[in-house]
Amino acid sequence: MNDLTWAFVLLAIGLLLVVAEVFVPSGGLIGLLALGLLCLSLWNAFRYSTEAGWLFILADLGLLPVALIVAVNLWPKTPFAKATFLRPPDAEDLAEPPNASRLDHLIGELGRTLTPMRPSGMVNFEGRRLDGIAEEGMIDANVMVQAVRKQGAYLIVRLAGEIQSPLASIDLEEPLPAVDLSEPLDE
Repeated sequence: MNDLTWAFVLLAIGLLLVVAEVFVPSGGLIGLLALGLLCLSLWNAFRYSTEAGWLFILADLGLLPVALIVAVNLWPKTPFAKATFLRPPDAEDLAEPPNASRLDHLIGELGRTLTPMRPSGMVNFEGRRLDGIAEEGMIDANVMVQAVRKQGAYLIVRLAGEIQSPLASIDLEEPLPAVDLSEPLDE
């Protein structure tokens, strides 16, 4: 075999190893072997002639991205990838559950938590046990909550009559009253 035949053989094996690197977890060893074979292919092509060497450089620059694109597009169809990736939800998973439409009338109503909401848990509205999600934070068990909205089969709730911060009543536009610090404080 002459140098040009070896160059073609090494180029083909190198490209196959580039594709194999995507499929086989080797920690980059297959990729290094592929790089070495591609370099040997170039070396043999340049030994044959300079023009052949430059043509092999152009072939490497054109075929490497094609090999990688083919490998990346084929990988999700392999059994390993199918076992690794999550399936997209089915249409019936995305459809609103039949009992979700019965939650609309509860929005704005008061209920009680049956379990701690961290952030999801069970709530009691109109004597019915329902799945609920706290709008923010965690809510203890046996606390009054108000339904804010529904999300699928879940009722989004918040604490009923949340305690407002004392700072919420301060008008920031109005200047604070002056305090005379020269007089002693009353004890």
